[in-house]
This record gives sequence, C-alpha cells and structure tokens, in this order.
Amino acid sequence: MIVLRELTKRYGDVVAVDGLSARIEPGRVTGFLGPNGAGKSTTMRMVLGLDAPTRGSALVGGRLYRELKWPLREVGALLDARAVHPGRTGRNHLKALARAGGVPAGRVGEVLEIVGLSKAADRRAGTYSLGMSQRLGIAAALLGDPGVLLFDEPVNGLDPDGVRWVRTFLRSLAAEGRTVLLSSHLMSEMQMTADHLVVIGRGRLLADTTVAEFVSEGRGVRVTSPDAAGLAALGERLPGARSSAPGTLYVAGESVERVGDLAYQLGVRLHGLTVEEASLEQKYMELTGESVEYGVGA
Repeated sequence: MIVLRELTKRYGDVVAVDGLSARIEPGRVTGFLGPNGAGKSTTMRMVLGLDAPTRGSALVGGRLYRELKWPLREVGALLDARAVHPGRTGRNHLKALARAGGVPAGRVGEVLEIVGLSKAADRRAGTYSLGMSQRLGIAAALLGDPGVLLFDEPVNGLDPDGVRWVRTFLRSLAAEGRTVLLSSHLMSEMQMTADHLVVIGRGRLLADTTVAEFVSEGRGVRVTSPDAAGLAALGERLPGARSSAPGTLYVAGESVERVGDLAYQLGVRLHGLTVEEASLEQKYMELTGESVEYGVGA
C-alpha cells in the first residue's frame, strides 16, 4: 500500500504538489491522472525517495522508501524507460540491478522471458526501440518480485499487441494482491485497465474514486422517436431532458427503465432507447479543464 499524507513539494515559488492525500490500495490498478505539470511525476519521485517532500510524507507499507532494507524487493518502478546506459546489454543492466538489490541472478532470465525480451537481451540497450526500452524498464520493475509497483506511461512506444499485453499484465499483478499505480495520458487505455482513479490538477487532489463511479456521473438515456409531439411531451416530464437532434431526446441521470415506462404511459412510439455513458476522456476533460497549465490557442 502507498499512503500519501498532506504531501507537498515546492520549488521556490512554484508549488508542484499541494497537500496531496490519498491511499493506493493493494489488489487493484489505480490510475494516476492529471494534465502535464499537475505533479504526477513529482509525486512518484517522492514515493521513491528521489525527491524530498517540503511537507507531508509518502509511505510504502507504512515506511519511508529510505527505510526499506531491500527496496528492490518491495517496490518496483518504471519512471523513465531511457534511463539505461546505452552501452550495456539489456541482460547486463538487469544483472547489475539484481546484484545491487540482493536479487538472485537467475531472476534476470525470468523477467526477460516475462516481458518478451529474451532474444534481444544481449543487444546493447542503446540500440533498443522505445517499445523495447519500455519492456526492459518493466523487467527492471519486476526484478525483485515486489508487492508495490509504479509505472509512468509504460505503454509509450508499444505496438497494439504490446499495449494489450501491458493492460492484461498489470491487471494480473493487481489480481495477485499487489499495489499497482499507473500514470498515463491514454484515457481509453486507462478506462480498460484501471479499477480506481486518483486525479490531480495543479498538485491538488480533484478526484479519488472508482472508474465506474467516475464515468457514471455522465450516464444518461438517448431516445429516438418519429413522434415529435410525443417526444416533446416526454421531455417535459423529465427534468434532465434535452433535444440533441430532430427526433432525438437525451435524458441525463435517468435509467432506461424509467424513461421507457414513462414513454409507454404517454403513448410515445419509440424507435430507440439506448443507455449512454460518458467516456473517461470526456469526464476527465470536464474535471481538469481549469487545471491545464499548458493550454493551446484555438
């Protein structure tokens, strides 16, 4: 488990993280979302002891990272896929990490096999594509078989098959009872991967909820009918109704059962009655719109 308590980081007059409190629970994939400059990477760096908080704390299993006896065995992380000496082979990079972290050398071959890099293990890391570097970074995170894992944009550079593999793999890690914190800007992928969301903007917490609850706030029912008068009468009985196109009515926050029953009572002939949910991307953009630091012109 990762526990953030009033976590704050200042760089001079700039507040990168501002009183952030959250619990990243085991047994689920927690998506960590926010615009560029929101403080996600800084937060992850503080969890890993790479940056010191100005105030507050980031605890892993109830302890600061620097207090862990064998950190590699308790926490695995991928923050920068290119943070590898280009002259080392992928295998030697992992061997060096294993020796420093007190991990048996035999584990290197295991993680290379897991991430699909066995055939490229003896090539220099400097010749790896971005996707291969991501796989090597994931292998390094898994090296100590830790219970807590942090991934910052792990699917960048991966082909569709690799993206699907990461999605399935992260969910399997969470199913084993591990704590998985995933940062990504790919909303469609996050919606399929994460169970829970922590959303921040300008360093502050904006949402801490399940993906289902976050998206359900945009749920509604779309009604289509050739009966314009009947559709208008139906809309008058439903407070959340609005006409979105000729012959179409969108009703926010209602169930398909209630709308269908009411249409039957009013004698409105229907051609369609469809449940619609806002996408994670849509809800995310609505929530973080005022927190975007690097906006673009029209």
